[in-house]
Amino acid sequence: MDSRHGRQDSGTNKRSEAANKPPPIITTRSRALERYLSLQTHIYREVVHAVEENGGDDDQRAGDLEDDYELEQLLNMVRIPPSLEKFMIWTLLACSDCFLHYFTITPLRVATGFIAKYWRGKNRRSSEMYNDRCMVCLILIAAFVLNSLDTSKAYHRIKRQSSVKLYMLFSVLEMANKMLASMGQSLFSVLFSRKNSQRVLSKRLLMQVLCLVYLISHGYVMVYQIVALNVAVNSYSNALLTLLLSMQFAEIKASLFKRIDKEGLFQISIADVVERYQLVLLLLVIAIRNMIAKSKSQSSIIPNSWTLHSTSSVITGILCGPMVNVIGSELVVDWVKHAYITKFNRIRPKIYDKFLLIVCKDHSTSLLKFRDRLGLPIPALVVSFVVMIRPSFTQALNFSSPLRCIMATSTLAIGFAMLVVFKIGLHMLLIKWGQFILDGRQLNTAVTENEYVPGFLSDGLGRVDNKSRSIIHIRDFNVEPDSPSADENICNGKNVDLSGASSQNDFSNDIPPGPNDLRQHKNSKNPRSLENVARYKMVSKQIW
Repeated sequence: MDSRHGRQDSGTNKRSEAANKPPPIITTRSRALERYLSLQTHIYREVVHAVEENGGDDDQRAGDLEDDYELEQLLNMVRIPPSLEKFMIWTLLACSDCFLHYFTITPLRVATGFIAKYWRGKNRRSSEMYNDRCMVCLILIAAFVLNSLDTSKAYHRIKRQSSVKLYMLFSVLEMANKMLASMGQSLFSVLFSRKNSQRVLSKRLLMQVLCLVYLISHGYVMVYQIVALNVAVNSYSNALLTLLLSMQFAEIKASLFKRIDKEGLFQISIADVVERYQLVLLLLVIAIRNMIAKSKSQSSIIPNSWTLHSTSSVITGILCGPMVNVIGSELVVDWVKHAYITKFNRIRPKIYDKFLLIVCKDHSTSLLKFRDRLGLPIPALVVSFVVMIRPSFTQALNFSSPLRCIMATSTLAIGFAMLVVFKIGLHMLLIKWGQFILDGRQLNTAVTENEYVPGFLSDGLGRVDNKSRSIIHIRDFNVEPDSPSADENICNGKNVDLSGASSQNDFSNDIPPGPNDLRQHKNSKNPRSLENVARYKMVSKQIW
C-alpha cells in the first residue's frame, strides 16, 4: 500500500512540475525561418514539380496533339453550316418534289387510269391505281370536312389570348403534330400494303375510315398551326414573334450537353429538315393569303405590320418582315445546335455527306421510301394547304359570268400546266444532282473512326481519361487506392496487384469500357447502322 501511494505522489509531482514549466520562447528569428522554409517548399512544389510534369517529350507531344485536336474542333464548328446546309437544301428540294407529286402526277395518274379503264375495258395496274385513287379520295373528303372550319374566328380567338396561353398552344400543337405524324405513317403503311389488299372488304373499309379520321385530325392541327403562326407574323407587337423565337431557341437546351451518337445526329438532322420544310410551307400559305387579301383592299401587298414605317418600300418591308426573322432564327438555331453537338461528341462535318448519300439513295429508289425515312406527313400537309388556300383562290377567281368562268378555267389550266412542268424540272434536277453525289464521289454509308476527332469523349460537362477512370474503378477491387504502389502503377500505366481477387488479370482489362471503347465496338459491329435510321424509329436513346 505504501509503495502504491508513493508512485501516485511521484506522478502527481511530475505533472505539477510540467504544468509549472514555462512555455518555450519562440523568437522572431525562428518564426522568420519557418516562413522562409514554408515559402521555399511552396516554390519548390510549384516550379520543380511543374517542370517535372511538363518536361517529358512524350507528354509534350501528347499535349501538342491535343491542342491540334481542339483547334480542329473549333474549325469544324465553322465548317458545320456549309455541310449542314448542303444536306438541308437537297433534302428540302426533295420534300418539295414529294409535295408537288400530289398536285401534279397523282391527279394525272388517276385521270389516265380512268381513261384507260373505260377505253380499254381493263386496268392493268390495279394495285397502284387503287392506292392513288384511295389517297385522292381521302384527301378530298378530309378537305371537304375541314372546309366548314371558320379560320377567321380561330384567328381572332387566338389573337385575344395571353402570351402564356399562346406558349402552351404552340407547344401542344407541336407535340400533337409529331404524334399524329407517327401514327399516320403507320396507318398508311398498313393501308397500302399488299397484305391489306388481300383482306376482306370490311377490314379494308375500317382501315380507310381510320386513315380518314387521322387525316381530319392532323389537318385540323396543322390548320391551327397556320392560324397561330399567322397571328404571330402579322402582329404589330413583338411579343408573339418573340414567343415563337424563344420556342426555337429552346431546341438548343433540349439537345445540347448530351452524348449523342451518329444515329441520333442523323435523326436530329432529319427532324430539322422536316421542321424547316413545314415552317417554310406554312409561311408560304400565310404569304399567299396575305397577298390575295391585301391586293383587294390596299395598294400594297405587304401588310402594314411588316414595314418599319408608313414610307417604307416593298423591298424593305419584305426584308424586314417577320417571315425572314423566323426563318433566319431557324437557321441560326440549327447551326449552333449542330456545331455544339458535333464538338461535344467529336464528330467531323463530313458525316453529313453520308446522310446526304442515304437520302439520295432513298429518293432515287422511290418517293415513298424517302418520305417514310423522313416521316414527312405529306397527305396532312396537302389537306391543310387546300383548306387554307381554297378561300383565297375562290376570292381571286371570279365565276360570276360565263366569260369570267372561261377565263378562270383557262387560268387554272395554265397554272396546272406550269406546275407540272416545274415539278418535272425539279425532279430531273434532283435526279442529276443525286447521280453526281452517288457517282462523282466514292462515298459509302459505313462509319469508321475517321469520321471522329481523336480524343476522349465528353458530354459537354467534362471528360474522364484513362488515368481518372483507373483511379475511380480501383475501389471495385481489393486494392488500397491510397497505397503508394497503386498510385505509382496507375500513373505509369502498369498492372495493379489485385490481392484477394479471383483472377490475376490485367487491371486495365477489368476497367469498364469507356465511351470511346463503346463507340468503337458499336461501329465495328454494325458500320452501316445509319441505313436503319428513320424519323420515328427508336434507333438511339430517344426519338428526336
